[in-house]
Amino acid sequence: MATMRVIVQDAFEEIGVKTAEVALTDDELQSGIRRCNDMLLEWDDIGIIVGYTEVLNGDDVVNVERNAIAAVKYNLAIRLAPSFQKLVGAALAALASGTMEVLMASGTDLSNIAYPDTLPLGSGNQCANDGTNQRFFPNNKTDNF
Repeated sequence: MATMRVIVQDAFEEIGVKTAEVALTDDELQSGIRRCNDMLLEWDDIGIIVGYTEVLNGDDVVNVERNAIAAVKYNLAIRLAPSFQKLVGAALAALASGTMEVLMASGTDLSNIAYPDTLPLGSGNQCANDGTNQRFFPNNKTDNF
């Protein structure tokens, strides 16, 4: 699990405000923590991530899944850029978008779907009296959708 300090430091590096050799100031760290908390609470509200709790200290562990860390870093960098008069480049925007798509796809449920019994099994199935509301499987009296 990544700490908030690591995530904020990486986000600042992405927009070119800091380098790995220069430590964050306390003000920069607190600004990054506030914005990261705001972003992750928004994501929690709309269901992108589940069960996020606010982090108050830079050394606290961020309670998100491992596959969400990259999306958090790149999207936090985009949120921090205007405050530090930095432009978001096409590469950073593409990384943020791509990691967000991967994060959204990782939360998609691919379970089996119950098809309705009015759905034909294959080509050539026809209703005997050309009725559109007849069931192909009359033994099932409940709708599956």
